[in-house]
Amino acid sequence: MKRALALVAVLTTACGPQPEPDDGPRFDVELVVQRALLDKISAFQVALVTDINSVSGGDCTAIRQTCIRDQVPASRFVGLRNPATNRTEPARVFPINLVAGTPSTQDVSLTEVPPGRGYGLIVEAISKDGQRLAGSECTFVQQLNAGANPRVLMRLQQFDPPRSCDPRLLQ
Repeated sequence: MKRALALVAVLTTACGPQPEPDDGPRFDVELVVQRALLDKISAFQVALVTDINSVSGGDCTAIRQTCIRDQVPASRFVGLRNPATNRTEPARVFPINLVAGTPSTQDVSLTEVPPGRGYGLIVEAISKDGQRLAGSECTFVQQLNAGANPRVLMRLQQFDPPRSCDPRLLQ
């Protein structure tokens, strides 16, 4: 089996329970991971950044080359509610909790995301040592509505060896 490593994050509002109207947008995220990548990562960090076009001209190829925390000030991260703590955080970190299969999958959700325009959706794979960037991807999110939002497909670019920047927004 080819050891090509990829992560596919599918964001969709069609899965899972629908939020109450006051909850704001909800993204149900399905992470699809090739087995070989599991040896390199400990968690997935998901963040939304405002005005992504002002970061490296909105060029995701350039943006994903280093940790997003090193590219934008803390005020540019959209607050994401963590249902476990009921607190708003600059990113959500999802530990590896895969459902076995070929490929393996993991469902995660972002809830109560504020509606807005020009967001960048950033998924970063945190290395096993917790302090390096093992992979990254970003995409432009033109608009988030309070209701249903379009499906987004992302493929994580893996870094071998992992990048020396520390991606963690939460420490």
